[in-house]
Amino acid sequence: MQLLFEHASVTDSTNAELARRIASGALHAPFCLSADEQTAGRGRRGRSWLNTEGALMMSLCVPLDGIACELWPLLGFSAALGVHSAVSGFLCNTFVKWPNDVVVIKNGGQRKLCGILSELVQDPSGAPYAVIGIGLNVNCASVPDGLMQPATSLSIELGYELDIGALRSRIAYGVFGEIAKTEADAAALILRFCERCSTLGRRVTARALSGEVICEGEAVRIASDGTLIIKTEAGERSVAAADVSIRDPGAGNG
Repeated sequence: MQLLFEHASVTDSTNAELARRIASGALHAPFCLSADEQTAGRGRRGRSWLNTEGALMMSLCVPLDGIACELWPLLGFSAALGVHSAVSGFLCNTFVKWPNDVVVIKNGGQRKLCGILSELVQDPSGAPYAVIGIGLNVNCASVPDGLMQPATSLSIELGYELDIGALRSRIAYGVFGEIAKTEADAAALILRFCERCSTLGRRVTARALSGEVICEGEAVRIASDGTLIIKTEAGERSVAAADVSIRDPGAGNG
């Protein structure tokens, strides 16, 4: 697969920029856009993305023509596994967290290393594309306190800095490789995600965007459509979109 790369010093949002190019008909092929700074970066569920010096901020354009629409909700899992594969070669105590974060587990707690935002966009002909935004803390000497989920960076954990450009290429090709595997066998994707998932087997709280608690219980499995199944006192609940925090004693929050 031929994958084109572009790097900008400043943009409002790498996701927004790729979405504009797709919507205008200017972009049709697999593409990776990265930036040193985003002035209006976005995270999941409409939240703003906090710029951190030394972070890798990138977005991928993924043409969806030929990919069954029922697989589209799983692309965030593919992206998380692609990132996990790239960083676990440096740091073995990394895991994926439902639905698509990458975290480091250390001393019984977990800290966020990477966040992923997947969006659907159409070109002028109506052809569908996914724009997958990836924000990975790489060479950040420190991370802010008071975040909704405690964070860390590769350099903090490793004690040395990494080549961000090389990591960007490794992640981009890794994500597209995982997407190809998803097309071939979606059930195997779910299994790989579950094997690396820090959420399963834990007591969790699922909250709506408003902060209202949806349910509490044990995260027991991930369904074929990517929803998280939580076993509560009233029975099993299927959660499709929520902030899920781990509440095991000694496991840390996140």
